[in-house]
Amino acid sequence: MAGVLALIIFQNQQKLSVYFLDVGQGDAILISQGQNQILIDGGPSGQILLEKLGRYIPFWDRKIETVIETHPDQDHIAGLASVLENYQVGAFIESRAESDSQIANRVKELTQEKNVNNFKAEKNIDLKFLEADLKIILADEGMKDDTNVGSVVTKLTFGQNTFLFTGDLPSSEEANLADQADIRAEVLKVAHHGSKYSTSQEFLDVVDPQTAIISVGKNNRYGHPSEETIERLKKAGINILRTDGLGDIQFKCIKKEENCQIIAN
Repeated sequence: MAGVLALIIFQNQQKLSVYFLDVGQGDAILISQGQNQILIDGGPSGQILLEKLGRYIPFWDRKIETVIETHPDQDHIAGLASVLENYQVGAFIESRAESDSQIANRVKELTQEKNVNNFKAEKNIDLKFLEADLKIILADEGMKDDTNVGSVVTKLTFGQNTFLFTGDLPSSEEANLADQADIRAEVLKVAHHGSKYSTSQEFLDVVDPQTAIISVGKNNRYGHPSEETIERLKKAGINILRTDGLGDIQFKCIKKEENCQIIAN
């Protein structure tokens, strides 16, 4: 699929909410406006993800308009199998990074079984809201031994509010991203759960965020987030919000001319 995919999914002007879900050691981000949702990644557990979605999506709404897989690692896609089994998914946008893991194969099988519209991620795909825009700004193939390199990166714009979602993109690819797109954003989803191999000082200088979100599990075996990354964020004067301490983190955006309200649950 080439060019721009325009999905006009919002009919009425309503507040926009962005939820960074506390799914443990993994990523799951829900973007919601009214009855319409976009889900970026699904975390490591279907049970946890379904509980979270049940909290923020009305019980009678069984459709998620678009699901985006940033890359096929277990801590980002395991929950997506349960989403495909329990919700109607309008479109599934998958990373160009490949994996032959059991869970990656199961997700692919379910998109076929459920006749979901399946697309490979491509740079410049737009998902259009009424007054907001979610744009894919990086979608490379990655490497067989490092799917993080192929992380799909998206940027959400709602008036003066901007969010950069980075998957697990390593520092080696951050300069490439900065060369290809405008990556300045008020809110940065810190890549790879705060790993020392992501979020370089040069990258922070270009993004220039006010707030950094770290999606990470308590007492995880990887030591995420790293002290090096935390120190870089602190030195830059960036407000750090972590799911392991705050739980779900919501940005409630009422008007595009106003800053979003931050709510931790």
